[in-house]
Amino acid sequence: MSSTATDRRWSWSPLTVRLMLAQTAVLVVGLIIVVVTAVLVGPSMFYQELIESGHAYAAFGLVHLEDAFRSVILTALVIGGLPALFIAGMLSFYLYRTIGRSLASFSTAAGQVAAGNYDVHVTSTKLGPEFDLLADSFNDMAEKLAAVDTTRRQLLADLAHEMRTPLASLKGHLEGIEDGVVEWDERTIGIFDAQIARMERLARDIRQLTAAEEATARLQLTLQDPGVLACQAAAAIEPAAAVKNIAVTTSSGGPMATPVLLDQERMGQVLGNLLENALGHTPPGGAITVHTDNAPEAVTVTVTDTGEGISPEHLEHVFARFYRVHTGREAHRAGSGLGLAISRSLVEAQGGTLEAASDGLGHGATFRIRLPRNRDPE
Repeated sequence: MSSTATDRRWSWSPLTVRLMLAQTAVLVVGLIIVVVTAVLVGPSMFYQELIESGHAYAAFGLVHLEDAFRSVILTALVIGGLPALFIAGMLSFYLYRTIGRSLASFSTAAGQVAAGNYDVHVTSTKLGPEFDLLADSFNDMAEKLAAVDTTRRQLLADLAHEMRTPLASLKGHLEGIEDGVVEWDERTIGIFDAQIARMERLARDIRQLTAAEEATARLQLTLQDPGVLACQAAAAIEPAAAVKNIAVTTSSGGPMATPVLLDQERMGQVLGNLLENALGHTPPGGAITVHTDNAPEAVTVTVTDTGEGISPEHLEHVFARFYRVHTGREAHRAGSGLGLAISRSLVEAQGGTLEAASDGLGHGATFRIRLPRNRDPE
């Protein structure tokens, strides 16, 4: 940290100056009131009280002692009041200097966050729970901003990596056409169409992912039966499944088959993504099962396939953006690698969870959506 920043941190802010001056003014006014009351008002009140109580003779005898009484009282107040005022002033100085340091540290930290340094951390000033809560809230904000910035950087890096392959393919074929090495025939046209479609799909999925992660403010929650939505999604992929000779079946059970609050369109998108994912990784002759369990505490929709499966070391990463492995189900390059990330974001936006399970390669995979009945969408 530079000397300028250090000087600014230790300097008083106008707020602390005003607070200290106000406290000093209160102390001075209080001392003046005490002096006036004890020196001027006190003797007269005592004198009047003696007369009213029938001790007029004694009261007249005390008249000549009033000046001495005032002098003694004033001296005592000066001896006791000035040190008290000094001590109170020093305590006020210490307190408001501490507040000034704390406010300066917050200001410096906020400036660093604004400059892109999200590793800044504000320590507790021990000024009370309010300042501790403020410090904790600031640190939590900085951590979340750091996480967002890390995610943004990773997303841009992943996006650049994903676009490199189709762009390199297009560039290579264009150079081949220019050099006369590659013929502009149906095969070349098909390669161009496939790579362009891949980039279009990537752009579409990124838009969907952004919309999914911002879906909380635009959810259209209505009472829906997840089992019905699951049947509709299964029916939508049956023609494609029939071409691959893959059986698609649906079932439901449980004691409480009642609707729950859902966004129909977004939950349909989730189910469609999961079923397309299962279809893409299930070989001909396989099967896909969609089961809805209507339990009292939650509704669970499970999509199970008999496909390639997921190895244990890759299971926890299947919801990561652009994540693929080189073997098994993620070796399939037709998708953008964003479908499962989009699905999890949409489910979590509706207050639910999405988990994956598999017994390993060659044993299929299961994706389970759990929607608690008593929940608040995040």
